[in-house]
Amino acid sequence: FVDSATVHNFMEKNGIKIDTASLEKLSEKVNSEIVSLEKKIYEMAGQEFNINSPQQLGEILFDKLQLKTKVKKTSGGARSTAVSELEKLRGEHPIIELIMQYRELQKLKTTYIEPFPTLIDQEDDRLHTTYNQMGTVTGRLSSQDPNLQNIPIRTELGREFRKAFVAEEGWQLLSLDYSQIELRVAAYLSGDQRMLEAFQNNEDIHTRTAAEVFEISPDKVT
Repeated sequence: FVDSATVHNFMEKNGIKIDTASLEKLSEKVNSEIVSLEKKIYEMAGQEFNINSPQQLGEILFDKLQLKTKVKKTSGGARSTAVSELEKLRGEHPIIELIMQYRELQKLKTTYIEPFPTLIDQEDDRLHTTYNQMGTVTGRLSSQDPNLQNIPIRTELGREFRKAFVAEEGWQLLSLDYSQIELRVAAYLSGDQRMLEAFQNNEDIHTRTAAEVFEISPDKVT
């Protein structure tokens, strides 16, 4: 058994290897995608404008294209173009989907692809982050300087960026997560025999719970 502090100190000290060559290729690909999206957005808007400007984007969406869905206003009274508000506009005009893609690529470029090579330690050629044990309410570690935990995964390019994290030759990267850790702790602390039995028999705890609540056999649970 190794405590989490030892593990995260080990990870901080050793860092992680980055394939900088693949990042360079990805940077070129992302820049090309951004230029392509800009052209499509300008065509749909009927003019060129600063897509990164909330004010100019708001004028295009709400004044020129007359999108009607109600969105929140900023403290200054302007109509918000935050991601949460653009989500409300999905389906009203194809430009919205392109703007969402554009923003995700810009975030990938400015937050990860461009800065990461500059953060690599010149002595060991690896990237070192800082893990916080007390940074989340769930008890999981959080990561900062840089944050390695919010790298986009929904897009193909986001997944490509994750591939830049590589193992040393002869080693492998392993991804692990807890399986229903809170419920297992609850079973242990409460001593509930049915919960303990379910986990000991590798049953699906949610199916077993539904079966108990509705007094039916597990195979009848939909």
